Amino acid sequence: MRPLSSAEVLDIWEEGLEQPLIEKTLHLLARSCSVSEVDEIGKLSIGERDARLMQLREWMFGQQLKNTASCPHCGEKIEWESDLKDFNLKPLLAELTAKRFTLEKNGYKVVFRLPDSFDLTRVVTANEDHKKILFGCILEVYHHGEECSTDVLNNEICEALMERMAEEDPQADIRMNIHCPVCSFQWEASFDISTYFWAEINNWAQRMMQEVCLLARVFGWSESDILNMSPRRRHYYVQMLNL
Repeated sequence: MRPLSSAEVLDIWEEGLEQPLIEKTLHLLARSCSVSEVDEIGKLSIGERDARLMQLREWMFGQQLKNTASCPHCGEKIEWESDLKDFNLKPLLAELTAKRFTLEKNGYKVVFRLPDSFDLTRVVTANEDHKKILFGCILEVYHHGEECSTDVLNNEICEALMERMAEEDPQADIRMNIHCPVCSFQWEASFDISTYFWAEINNWAQRMMQEVCLLARVFGWSESDILNMSPRRRHYYVQMLNL
């Protein structure tokens, strides 16, 4: 992986304006990972994909996260900060290949992969249920050494398989414990780095275009010249014009 330039992020942001969240996320990571085929990123497990998103987010905006939530009990708006390092549950791996795992239970041997971005897409667009997605992650099934169909798997094996998937990919389901300071209500909420990161990129891109417009109009510089400046230097120029 590598950090992306301002021009690269702005290009991907523009191209992704009409794209679903998952699709533009894969294009963002494909550029950072220097791969030409988006499928290479799409076949990563959700946790491995999100770990790379967190690394890219840290390069762009730092480790600190500013969070907001409304208390489901009293409606109070809550604001707090968290650190990305607290959400990094597994080390970032260099390779982009999807891994195979094996579960052995009650005479069954199940070879499987972890759910990926394409599985999530099917949930969103085709409304496929979780059992169908689970079976789609199964590569091979054996019962006492004989290969067989997924249809023979009972609920006990399926539950064991889901638990094993969660153990192998803890980064895929990040949860935060939130406490309301007003009514003391406590609840658990999911943290989706993809949604969070793209909200930041949207705000950044709009602010960046305003800065480009201002500096180009005043100094006659090209967009590429302005985007190639360091953020600090660009910020200083904008500050000088606002004095």
